Amino acid sequence: MAAVAESASSANDESEKDFRLGYVTDVEGNLDYFQRYVELSNVLTIRKESSPQNIVLDFTDKNNNYFVYGGDTVDKGPGDIRLVRALVDFKRRYPDRVYLLVGNRDLNKLRFSAELADDDMNRPMEEIPPPHWDPKAPSLLEYLTKKATEQSISVDQLNTRVNRLHYMLEHTLGCPKTFDFRRQELAILRNVPSTIISDEDILQSFLDEVEKAEGSLRQYLECANVAVILGNTLFCHGAVDANTMKFVPRDDTKFENPLCQPPAKTMIESARDWTLALNQYLKVGLQDYQNRPYWNDDRTSRGGESLMALQNRPAMWGRSIVSNCYGDGGCITTESAKQERLDPDRVSQETTNPLVFEKVCSDPMDPDVAKWLLHNNIQRVVVGHKPTGDCPAVLSATYTGVEIVSADTSFSDAGSIDNRGQALSVVELVGTSKDDNQLQLRGVLRNGKPYSSQFPRLHSQGNIDTTQGDENLGRQLLHDGNYQDDLSSSAAAWWIKVATEDSYWLTRGKGRHVEYKEVPKGVLETTNKT
Repeated sequence: MAAVAESASSANDESEKDFRLGYVTDVEGNLDYFQRYVELSNVLTIRKESSPQNIVLDFTDKNNNYFVYGGDTVDKGPGDIRLVRALVDFKRRYPDRVYLLVGNRDLNKLRFSAELADDDMNRPMEEIPPPHWDPKAPSLLEYLTKKATEQSISVDQLNTRVNRLHYMLEHTLGCPKTFDFRRQELAILRNVPSTIISDEDILQSFLDEVEKAEGSLRQYLECANVAVILGNTLFCHGAVDANTMKFVPRDDTKFENPLCQPPAKTMIESARDWTLALNQYLKVGLQDYQNRPYWNDDRTSRGGESLMALQNRPAMWGRSIVSNCYGDGGCITTESAKQERLDPDRVSQETTNPLVFEKVCSDPMDPDVAKWLLHNNIQRVVVGHKPTGDCPAVLSATYTGVEIVSADTSFSDAGSIDNRGQALSVVELVGTSKDDNQLQLRGVLRNGKPYSSQFPRLHSQGNIDTTQGDENLGRQLLHDGNYQDDLSSSAAAWWIKVATEDSYWLTRGKGRHVEYKEVPKGVLETTNKT
């Protein structure tokens, strides 16, 4: 097998590259991680005038560099506001070189305005339903009743906007620590002890950041896109699959479990026109939110509802380009994910039950999707959203002609405080142009070992040059017959994820169960691969 090779345009001097794009996704307010990422990046730098309150980004090369942020800016660390401000400022200084994508954690904050408004506070709690997408979640009344019992006080005493925000963060947004993270960040921004920051300060901050014109998240959404195509690469937060490709939702899509599949506004064959239409959908939804952020009189509609729906698979009837996802068990795909996707009982409900799409992983090997992408001169799809272990999960372009990169590493090490530990991931596209380049992955694995990997060069309407890059990467090994645990043998095949100096880092798993193995390069090159 071919060894890792450098690009022909610059065999020994990376500074001569004509095109370099940096990508990172799902930082989720972990500003320490983002700063570690920038330190290792060949694309970004932090200006010297930066301070703990104000991070100022710049390019290492203002002529040849591009940057894409993959979505999900907030929720899991004390850097939400500062990260978003830095990204928005960077985008405004380089509007044609910096691209920001919306993730589910960015769009779902539009809910705060209506659900924390005075009208909702005056609404009987028993009328407020639990989240429509999670049958296991408690309702607001159940949540407050439990807390009231624990504290030996009445439910009415706990029915405050602060406690409703706690309920939303914990049971409908999946980020129970975010309230305390915001207290920490406001203390940093105001240069005061965190004890000075009141619960009401925190509540108002969450509302201001999305409602006010100067709010950081509001500005991020106004600068962002749903999807972007740069040369041979398409970027979105979730997945391009059989359900999402070509599909543009109606502008009046509801944030609810629909009774039947909502019709498309349109289906668009041209991938570039399709992304433009999706980005226009975002703009229309934001304008709707700005015009009427609260419920209407009969509580049947609220502004921005179409964007809340965009990030919600049941509301989209399984067609959410933001929340559909690749990845399973730390891999780009597994046999167990395929079995779930094709399960006859689940498939039989796809026309009647929108909830059956909620846990399904998209197929990165779908030949029809690959055919459509290649017809549109797209050879690579780069996404985030679904955690895939301690380094990105990649499907080699040798399978379908399209390289799939799933780069959310926010759960690199569940045993660490921030779920990342030592792990660090830098994703870059490097080559002579936007249409002729190769994927490069660098970083640190959860065990502290550095890695550096160059994938085969993609160029010229579907050509894959394995002489420039390591063709082992992004491939799945045949089952070795020695795997003994609760996973099926078909789910136990190892994927070759990245290369260290003298070995390959392999992953296999199922669901949230992820295993790793390090194999010397010489050993692996004698092993059969699928």
